[in-house]
Amino acid sequence: MLLTPILLASVAAQAGEAAPPAAANAPTVEQRMAQASAIGAMLHAFDRAAWVSSDALTAAIAKDRLGALGGYVVEAADPQILRVTYYRGTAAEARAFFVADVRDGKVVRQDVLATPVALTDAQMVLARAREIAARHAAERAYKPCTPLPFNTVVLPPRGARPVAVYLLSARQDADSYPVGGHYRVIVGPDGTVVTSRPYSVGCLNITRPKLPAGATPVGVTVNHLLDPAPTEIHVFTSYSMRMPVLVSTREGRMWKVEGARITPFDPK
Repeated sequence: MLLTPILLASVAAQAGEAAPPAAANAPTVEQRMAQASAIGAMLHAFDRAAWVSSDALTAAIAKDRLGALGGYVVEAADPQILRVTYYRGTAAEARAFFVADVRDGKVVRQDVLATPVALTDAQMVLARAREIAARHAAERAYKPCTPLPFNTVVLPPRGARPVAVYLLSARQDADSYPVGGHYRVIVGPDGTVVTSRPYSVGCLNITRPKLPAGATPVGVTVNHLLDPAPTEIHVFTSYSMRMPVLVSTREGRMWKVEGARITPFDPK
């Protein structure tokens, strides 16, 4: 997956959504779908990078030596590489101690830093946004739809722009996928929360259907009434499940989300 076009698209989307738009300037359905497609693909890539790099971390450092983990940040090192940096401490005093490069969902390089180093300015922005979003989520009583803590995806901005932090309900088992319990918090350059939103009004976990060998799934169906078109969460879910998600939105419209591709769907 080439990350540069997705990154630029997501930054543009974040900037456009940092504040609620006036009705006259609200994005069209087509614009919403383009944003959802780009950001959803990026969410999946970043979440996957965090997952495989955390496995590499626990394999490289024994649990009794790991200590308290402050968090991690994910950045695009180049158009094909996501670099995941793990740190100890709070954002203000964080020290990086493990770095992994991920390409196509696999760790291709990893380093345990003999001497932990301070985060870069760009990494500090991401770590701080992560902490602010976590506090805001607690204040708003945002809760995941599984017993596990949120998986957090922080999307790097371009320049001094707002940072989008996604709090995603984690899968409890291999075949169950939470569609509810996902949130977005936009953190401004000054550290204030510009806006936040849930992506559902309740919890729903989808079980991936077991199909006979050679069968092709049509998709799983979900209702979504908060937006006129599928969101980045539906794209993320389709990537995670490796199958289409059929989304019924308000006004009775149906959509097919297949990876990053979103198209109208006629069930007839």
